[in-house]
Order: sequence, then C-alpha cells, then structure tokens
Amino acid sequence: MVFGRGRKPAHTPSLETYAVTVEQILAAIGVDPITARRNVEDGFGWSFQRGSALIEIYISIQKDVGYFQVLSPIMHLPASGLLPLYRRLLELNLQITNAAFAVYLDVVYVFSERPVMGLDASEADNIINLVAAYADDLDNKLVEEFGGRLYAKV
Repeated sequence: MVFGRGRKPAHTPSLETYAVTVEQILAAIGVDPITARRNVEDGFGWSFQRGSALIEIYISIQKDVGYFQVLSPIMHLPASGLLPLYRRLLELNLQITNAAFAVYLDVVYVFSERPVMGLDASEADNIINLVAAYADDLDNKLVEEFGGRLYAKV
C-alpha cells in the first residue's frame, strides 16, 4: 500500500453517531429532537422552525459517502423580476459564510452541505445555527425586495 491507500481509518463513526450529535445540538437550542425527527429513506432527518424559517437537517448516504446537510426553503420565486433576484442571491453567496443560496423547483433555499467524515459537534452546531440565522434573517427581506412569497410549512 502506497501512502495508506486501501487502508480504512482506525475508527469510522457511523451515521448513527452523527445523528446522536445532531439530536444533542437540537436539544441544546431548545428543539425537541424526537418531535423534530423526519422519516428519511437512507439516513436521518429533522426539521424545526426558527422564526419564520423552516430548517431541515439530513444525514444520509449518497454514492457510498455520508453527508451532513442543513437547508432552509425560504421563499417561492416571484412571477417576474427573476434576474435582479438571482443577481442578489449570487451577491449574498459571496457575503455569507459556510452556506449558499440555490433555487430548486421554484423555491429559494439557503443550505450548507459537507461529508460527515471529520465532522465534530462544534462544526455541526455552527452550521445549523448559521443556516438558521441566514434563513430567518433574509427570508422576509428578500420577499419584501423582490416579491414572491415566504415558504410555508405544508
């Protein structure tokens, strides 16, 4: 073996280990992790409300790699004036840290995603709180500026 290729790390935490960490973080920020749990096909999921924003957290396997994802659907796209909104979202992507804006199925999201390998509780807590803060802070501002409507929990 050259440079450790083919060698598994001495200890690879399971997805369950990361799920326990997320539930501890949720409890620490005042969210009941049991109530927040969501059924996820290949992994774990939670959702909770932070102000006007819905926050979703997932730990899942994609192409044999575990991922930690925090996202918030913040608004439905307006019927017109998309170019100025898209420009603003791109500008915001440069201003925010450890997160980004995206559009999927006519909904604007703020999200952060990374492989779970090496993720510790402090980083997971930071990501959850950053995405939640960005979503709650910017959702109303973007709707007021560009139209559309806030994403509502269905």
